[in-house]
Amino acid sequence: MKILLTGANGFVGRALYRVLLEQEHEISCVFRKKYQGRVDREFASCNPFFVEDLDGQTFWKDILEGIDVVIHLAAIAHMMTKTDLEQHRRFLAVNYEGTWNLAVQAAQKGVKRFVFVSSIGVNGKVNQGGPFTEKDLESPHNSYTIAKFKAEQVLREIETKTSMEVVTIRPPLVYGPYVKANFLKLLNLVYSGFPLPFAGVANKRSFISLENLVDSILVCVDHKNAGGKTYIVSDNNALSTKELIQKIAEVMGKRPRFFYVPYGLMKFFLGVVGKRSVYERLWGNLYVDSSKIYKDLGWVPRVSLDQGIDRTVRWYLKSRQ
Repeated sequence: MKILLTGANGFVGRALYRVLLEQEHEISCVFRKKYQGRVDREFASCNPFFVEDLDGQTFWKDILEGIDVVIHLAAIAHMMTKTDLEQHRRFLAVNYEGTWNLAVQAAQKGVKRFVFVSSIGVNGKVNQGGPFTEKDLESPHNSYTIAKFKAEQVLREIETKTSMEVVTIRPPLVYGPYVKANFLKLLNLVYSGFPLPFAGVANKRSFISLENLVDSILVCVDHKNAGGKTYIVSDNNALSTKELIQKIAEVMGKRPRFFYVPYGLMKFFLGVVGKRSVYERLWGNLYVDSSKIYKDLGWVPRVSLDQGIDRTVRWYLKSRQ
């Protein structure tokens, strides 16, 4: 199968690329032009293409020649030096308009299936009584998730007007070897042995290991029942922040140190210092029901949450040597 992979040099893209190679697919990878001449040797077996930027003006048709399936991972998730308005415009330009533009040209070139990795944030930032499911009314809560939701909507519109099937995947927080951002910060925090205010925390958070996310994407690439569907994927286990830290600390060979702070006090304090999102991530609930993909496609996580955490922490410890 001829596959076009965007975001190939990202956290998920690198892992997915390696498995696609093992399965002997013919892979075309898209990179930003700023990486031209600096692409890692591991991508030597792909057909590389370089684009200036990913937005509503990108020309894709030459790149899409002969492609059967597009797996669209490329997106921007964090911008630290922009104003709120600049960030909003940039998220829309890349994550919404860029997706729309790629999908339109893919459909015109006869691509059979478009697999889009979105975000559980499209459902909302915290649960309001029960796990998130694909049946929920969407509630994107920031510029990133609004752009992802708009991309999901326009992909469905394109699907109704063309022969190209669309599959949307909404993962929660992804972790695994080489993880960055918030999960890496948590690993650093646990490793430091610093006392943490989670003694009374009993929230529920869903996660997905890198291996499980890659595996779910691969199933959505060619399963006959996947076309036209949206799937929420996870490790099928929800943990509290305290439980997650305990599991990480156990693999590290450390004893976590917790102290108690009332929920209301922590919420007030973090709100005052402009860190309300930190409270929601660490004290709030965000858990999901992934049963739909199991019923439709027979997919279940190959790696348990305990196995995924063990592999991630062992990579982290080795990286510190």
